[in-house]
Amino acid sequence: MLSAAATCQSPRTAAAGTSDRARASLAALVCGIALIGGFAPASYAIPGQPGTLDASWATLSPLGAGKLITPIGTGDDAITAVALQPNGKVVGAGYCWNGNNMDFCLARYNANGTLDTGFNGNGKVITTIGAGHDFAFALALQPDGKAIVAGECAVASSSNFCLARFTAGGVLDTSFGSAGIVITPMGANGEQATSLAVQTDGKIVVAGGCSNGSSFAYCVARYNANGALDASFNGTGKVITAMGSGGSASALAVQPDGKIVVAGSCSNGGNSDFCLARYTASGALDPTFGSNGKVITAIGASNDTASALALQPDGKIVVAGTCVVASTETHFCVARYGDAGALDTTFGGGGTVITTFGLIDTASALALQADGKIVVAGDCPGVNNADYCLARYNANGDLDASFGSGGKVTTAIGSDVDRASALAVQPDGKIVVAGYCRNGSNYDFCVARYEGGPFDAQNCKLDLDGDGVVLATTDALILARVSLGLTGNAVIGGIAFASHASRQTWADIRTYLVTQCGLSIAP
Repeated sequence: MLSAAATCQSPRTAAAGTSDRARASLAALVCGIALIGGFAPASYAIPGQPGTLDASWATLSPLGAGKLITPIGTGDDAITAVALQPNGKVVGAGYCWNGNNMDFCLARYNANGTLDTGFNGNGKVITTIGAGHDFAFALALQPDGKAIVAGECAVASSSNFCLARFTAGGVLDTSFGSAGIVITPMGANGEQATSLAVQTDGKIVVAGGCSNGSSFAYCVARYNANGALDASFNGTGKVITAMGSGGSASALAVQPDGKIVVAGSCSNGGNSDFCLARYTASGALDPTFGSNGKVITAIGASNDTASALALQPDGKIVVAGTCVVASTETHFCVARYGDAGALDTTFGGGGTVITTFGLIDTASALALQADGKIVVAGDCPGVNNADYCLARYNANGDLDASFGSGGKVTTAIGSDVDRASALAVQPDGKIVVAGYCRNGSNYDFCVARYEGGPFDAQNCKLDLDGDGVVLATTDALILARVSLGLTGNAVIGGIAFASHASRQTWADIRTYLVTQCGLSIAP
């Protein structure tokens, strides 16, 4: 029986790191399996320290490699959401000054960080939606490459939910709503769409806040693919839910079973807390979640504001935001919930984690890595008045010591204030953070890319099924089949997995080989 601790490195690293020829050969077997199986490690290069700026990206940027700044309008510009295309391109959405007021604005970057001229001719789009200020806060990409942006726009004396859909070429999609735009009155006034998701059936879910006539509440709308409100959702396509004594939603996610989880903050006993609601696919509050579909969680000493939400593959719900710990201090805070809405006590201290950078730290974005690690981005005191700040956590809530300095990274981007508001993790583990920073006189779109790791050899073992041992009848057999170019059920067919093995499907095993062993394998 081989030791389960046998690790996978590139052949060059393995040979240099040990005089034991057998260990070097073992490492070469896994990492160099492409020689006989038709696939290769993603790279033999040792990646940069996780958390450092990616020196191979945006190499022509005036800010230096790994970070870029893009003016969009004639004044202040801000990215509020970011999304990744399958071809490695990065789309950022937000708002910018058109000379009179704010408009929806987008930019698309090539995989190397340059503006993509195939997107509206210059990589930028400015779109007027309402009669006054238009603020975009959310972005989602459809499988066909179209981009949907949601936010608020001024209509008459109030603001409404507003959506716009753009083609892959960066022009308004005239098959959506009215010439590419949808404006939806939700409540009495003060409506702001802050989050957006596209369901697998193409329907579009948008959440945010609006007034229910007496206080602010969670507001959710679902649209058909053409932009019309979906009448199968609560009968009208819209739901307004009172949370605490007033609140507003900031993030949403759609579960595989079609249920919709919405997170934000609400007033509870004089302070604001993390507040979650879960809806069935038909738009009713889910009685199996929390108390009649709602969960309220106090984390810090007073006000807590949830800003971001993500669903783990096991159904657990991760929420990140900002908590007031003392009268003058705010810090990153993260909570994890089970499927029924109870705090997951295996995470941090009783289900929550608070992380300190400086005196005033603000967490705005959250993403999950394929290896289960959690990345949170925002801003905190730094070289400038505020800098981009990231924290990465292990699956149990501990800070990941392999990332930056003790799990934390602070990066000065522009000339003064830098605010990170959006985050995405690439399939190769690199981390894209977007927001806005000063160019010396006003604010522009600003994006940074970090080395993600350790999606590399150091986490790869021959224990492919994760049962704690390496056996010829499971792990070695899987490896042999993969080396012959087999995929899918042909890899795992006839194999008897131990009941406690953490990886028993081809999807899980392939993900492990790709993310932890650096291999490139067909689906």
